[in-house]
Amino acid sequence: MPDEKEELTAPAPQKQSLFGLSADDVLDNALHNLDERQAADVTKKAAEEVVRIAVERRKAEHRADAARDEMRALIDNANLLDRRGGDYQIDSSFETATGTTKVQIRKSRTTTLVVAAAFVLAALLLAVIIILAR
Repeated sequence: MPDEKEELTAPAPQKQSLFGLSADDVLDNALHNLDERQAADVTKKAAEEVVRIAVERRKAEHRADAARDEMRALIDNANLLDRRGGDYQIDSSFETATGTTKVQIRKSRTTTLVVAAAFVLAALLLAVIIILAR
């Protein structure tokens, strides 16, 4: 029966990989083997990438906010036209965080179509939530 000292000093189990080394192991080994100048270069590039990603995230947030405000204004305009009566068609496109969203709102005597403005707004909000969750 092993004593308490032996139990405490037993090595912790390590992750097993079918290929011997995991991607993290390879990266750790590569970073560990850098000289001082190389480590400084890698650190500088990593910092630049962090800044680039932060700037892109802010730009995406700004586009999402602007698109959401523009869509609300578009819906308000469609509601105003609806109250005034008559036929109308509004075509618009918005630069969102994930691309371009095109919306068409149309009312004619035979059919009233609000091409899922609420659906588009919900999709935009979902995209913002996904981006912010990263």
